[in-house]
Amino acid sequence: MEMNSPEKTLSFFILVFLSNTVFANTVEQALEAEQNNQDQVATEIWSKLAAQGNTVAKYNLAKHYANGKGVAKNVEQARKWFKQATQSGLTQAYTSLNNNALMPGKGIHLAFKSGPLYWLKDQNPAFYTLQLASSRREKSIIKLYDENFLNGKGGYYRYEQDGIVRYALVYGTYQTVAEAKSLIKDLPMGLRNKTPWVRKIKRLQEISQ
Repeated sequence: MEMNSPEKTLSFFILVFLSNTVFANTVEQALEAEQNNQDQVATEIWSKLAAQGNTVAKYNLAKHYANGKGVAKNVEQARKWFKQATQSGLTQAYTSLNNNALMPGKGIHLAFKSGPLYWLKDQNPAFYTLQLASSRREKSIIKLYDENFLNGKGGYYRYEQDGIVRYALVYGTYQTVAEAKSLIKDLPMGLRNKTPWVRKIKRLQEISQ
């Protein structure tokens, strides 16, 4: 039986190490590192993804700089990445960047009307969309939006029900009810589990605040 030489064994471990290092650049791997409290590893992955233009990565990298997680605390870098995430249309990043984000009359607030909270208002009222979830907590809806990478594909709206302000996540635009229903099966499992239902965009535009 042929025995592996020390050189072959070393080469194997180097190859495995390089594979893990070079290809450790997905959001899933970054989130796994976060869950395992591997702050430095997570920071490195978020950095690579942010450099590639990933909005979620920009936001998470900003949080790492802001809190000094896995990297030296750097307010300027935090603001830089929060700003870039904001320009990509991430509501949560804008709120972190500017505590007065929701105050009327701010020029940057007006420019931000292309974000997920305003996505629905830009859609054709004759079409339909899929409502995925609703909550009294805006942060819960934003989290669901971010985790499923809905940037540009959907958004959420604010409405009032029985005197209580709520937020609802919506996805996609479809010309008919049948088309919308037929594509539910193509949603990620995490969204299909939310029991999506078809809504008329015009109606949602009417009730959204």
